[in-house]
Parts: sequence; C-alpha cells; structure tokens
Amino acid sequence: MLVTKRTLHANDHLKLKDIWASLRVRVLNVAREDLGRFATSLRNVGVIGKIVFLAAIIGALIGMLRAPADMILFEGIAGSVIGAVIAFGCSSIELQIFSNPKMRIARRLPTVVLMVARSTAYSIFIVLGLAVPGLFTELPLPWHDENFGEAFAISALTAFAFSTGIEVTRLLGKEATIALISGRYSRPRLEDRVVLFADIVGSTSLAEHIGELRFHNFMRDVFQELAEAIETSRGEVYRYVGDAVIVTWPLHAGTATGACLNCALEMHEALAHRASFYRHEFGREAKLRVSIHCGKVAAGEIGDWKKEIALLGDVMNTTARIENAARDYDVATILSNDVVQHLPKEIGKSLKKLPNYTASGKQIELILWELS
Repeated sequence: MLVTKRTLHANDHLKLKDIWASLRVRVLNVAREDLGRFATSLRNVGVIGKIVFLAAIIGALIGMLRAPADMILFEGIAGSVIGAVIAFGCSSIELQIFSNPKMRIARRLPTVVLMVARSTAYSIFIVLGLAVPGLFTELPLPWHDENFGEAFAISALTAFAFSTGIEVTRLLGKEATIALISGRYSRPRLEDRVVLFADIVGSTSLAEHIGELRFHNFMRDVFQELAEAIETSRGEVYRYVGDAVIVTWPLHAGTATGACLNCALEMHEALAHRASFYRHEFGREAKLRVSIHCGKVAAGEIGDWKKEIALLGDVMNTTARIENAARDYDVATILSNDVVQHLPKEIGKSLKKLPNYTASGKQIELILWELS
C-alpha cells in the first residue's frame, strides 16, 4: 500500500510538472505575441508620426505660398493643420485596415473594390481636413462652397491615384518598385544578400487530396500568415515559386540582429498558432521547411513588357540544395555556415551543428546548422 501511495504521489508530481511546463510555454507564447503586436503598434505610430510631420510642413508651405501678404501666418498654420489631419486619417486607416496583414477581409477584397474603398476613405479624410479651419473660425465649410464638387472630384482622383500606387507596390514589392522607378537595376550589379526559402511540407500530397482550387486557397492562407513575419523582420518577398516563398535581405540587415532567423521562427509560430484552423479547413496542419544562405548574387532587370528584378547566382541554387538537406535531416529550419559566420555570437548558442551535407552538383560538402 505504501509503495502504491508513493507511486501515485510521484505520478501526481510528474503531472503537475507537465501542467506547469505546458502553462509556462503558453504564457511565453502569449507574451511573445503581445510583444510582437506592441512592437508593430509602436512601429506604426512612428510611421504615422513621420507622415503627419512631413504633411504638416508641406501643408504650411502650400498655405503660405497661396496666402496674401497679411495672411501668411494664418494660412501657414491652417495649411499645417489641414495637412496633419489629412495625413493622420489616411495613414491610420491604411496601416490599421487596408495594409494590415491581420485584416484578412480587407486583404482579400478584389483589387478594384479595395482601391475604391481606399479612395473613398481617403476622400472623406481630405474633405474633413479641409473643413478644419471652418470649424474654428468664421470661414465657410468646404461643402458650402460652390466649387466643392470640383474640389471633391480632384481629391477622389488623387486618392485613387495614390491607391493605385499602393497596389502596384504590393504587386511588385516595395524594393522592386523603387528599384524599377529609380533604374537602380537597369544594369546588373553584384550584391551581398541573405536568401531564405520557405517551402510548404507535404504540399504535393495535399494538393492531390483536396484538389487544385482548395489547395490554392490553402497556399493563399499560408502565405498571408507569413506576411507579418516577413514585414516585421524587414524582409522583401523576392518571388513565390509554386509552394514556396523566397525572401531576401541585404546581408547586414538580415544578419546583424538575426532578422532572418527571427523571420523563420515567427513563420513557424504563425502557422502553429493557426494549426486548428488548417486541420478544420484542410484536414492537415500547415508546416514549413526553411533554408537560409547568403552570398553574392547578380541583381538586375529582366523582361520587357513584364519586367522584374531577377537574382541570379550560385547562392540561389545552393539555398535550394540546402532545403533538400532540411528534408533529408528532417529539420524545420536549416542554415549554412556562411550565414552563421555573420550572426552575432550570442545567437550561435541556439544553433546545432548538423553532419556535413553533399549536395547534388556540389563538389564541396556544405557545413549546415539547425535552428533549434
């Protein structure tokens, strides 16, 4: 009887330890998510603040340039307030709704519907901004002006043009859009880059099981889950290739603070957090294999009617080979020794060395590490 009581007591103790460990993991995950949301909110506040400050200066300058000599100060202040109000409203609704990765409904609207909704919201804030002087002075409100219809039409067209620019940037990517406009890659150039491949595990069998259309919905959901991790780590989506996404950073930006590793971890966490959704909707959890490598790539424009910035070189091929190693070693995140050498030393403690890997087409064995 004594042995039985001791055994039961030991079992209860082990159960309590398991419950406590599970509770700790849940608390840490919640805290990490809250910190992530807080960091994103702070970053958005900073962006909105910069936009409002710049708009206030531009509004003040426009107001003073248009004002008669005896009204320069008043018109400057009024222009500054108008610019700040319009910028605050438009930037807030953009970051919190239209460009917020977590606003799934807004992100999945047809492009035309999204552009019209954004243009309408922007136009409303523009009109409200123009009405501010009339709310605090004896100036007439803008909608009492006989030219209000023309002013509103110009505002709506401006908002629609801005919305078009945002959607083009989303289609091409921010870095690619800036590069194409500036002509930075009109001639190929060598760059040091970090390259991350994130490949969906078991995608072929899942596509056969659920069919092409539902699998397309599955991939759309997965890649939308990954968007916040990529944005938070300041990565740039280079390309979607089948069931994989390729993300890049300039070498220093991707390694100095471990941004590429944080991106990989947040990708896994985002999908794990939504595991029940994928089991319910598609009968299987969504999981990734992530491979990370770095080195020199040739970056430049290719194509004529449909241009894109192409990244070419051994780094791209090697990253794909490393992804095969992740499959062979059955690890979630794998990175090359080249990446490890550029990471801060304290991050190395979270890495585990894997056996050297002989990749097809490679004469030299690859030194690889697992992110545990």
